[in-house]
Amino acid sequence: MRISFVAGLFAALAGSAYANTQALHVMRIGPAAPRAVAAGKMLYYAGPVIANVKAVAVIWGAHVNPTTVKQIPGFLKAITNSTFIDQLKQYDTNITGVNGMGGTDQFIGRGSFVGEYTITPKNTATRLSDAQVQTELEGQIAAGKLPAADLNTLYLIYFPRNVTITAFGMTSCVAFGAYHSSVSASATPSNVFYTVEPDCGLGFASQTVISSHELAEAVSDAIPTPGSHPAYPQAWNTSNGSEIGDLCQAYKGRLTAGAVGYSVQEVFLNSTNACGKGNFTSP
Repeated sequence: MRISFVAGLFAALAGSAYANTQALHVMRIGPAAPRAVAAGKMLYYAGPVIANVKAVAVIWGAHVNPTTVKQIPGFLKAITNSTFIDQLKQYDTNITGVNGMGGTDQFIGRGSFVGEYTITPKNTATRLSDAQVQTELEGQIAAGKLPAADLNTLYLIYFPRNVTITAFGMTSCVAFGAYHSSVSASATPSNVFYTVEPDCGLGFASQTVISSHELAEAVSDAIPTPGSHPAYPQAWNTSNGSEIGDLCQAYKGRLTAGAVGYSVQEVFLNSTNACGKGNFTSP
């Protein structure tokens, strides 16, 4: 399970400087990463994408930041039905992978916001492993507290400020800002796609930037796996394991939905061999 960590975001959003480590996309303390387009275009490794993302906001208990609870539904409703998603169509999978495997014949289009669900976690620990997050998520789905999983559903999990997540020997808000993953390496309907969104105290604008990064990477690479040598079941990566958000860390755009505006992160576009430069709109 390769983890796609948000790297470089703290540098732009909180005044700290972080550098990317390719193998795990980790935010580490160091010089801020430049707009790194030299790593090359995204290559397709024959794995699945999320064709029409159905975003589910999962609120981890009663103590998640009330601003997040109040405003994240509007953001997810806007971004899933927006020109931000339209630009990802270039990562359709009706092609042969670089490994010679046939693609999954998926076509990326706009998605939807399913709803916001506050869960009462059975695991009340304030320090959680990624495995414990997965167990809780699967348990809540099985109990009917969350919508059923399918290959378009993405559970975006928002945590209280006092909950720390440890993954692969690293700690949230110290080494990483967020990540996306799946519970298995199988492209079957029983798989569960999710993001882990800790509260690092950076404010709601930072939260939407981080969420847009992870959503875009989940859509274009649904089943990430470890390491800097991408292979099936991964979908779109550079040859050294970066995803579309990693090459454009900390470069922001604007998503406008009526009278409301949100900060988002630009992503790498094969069509221009560069990070996107546009602002985005939602009906």
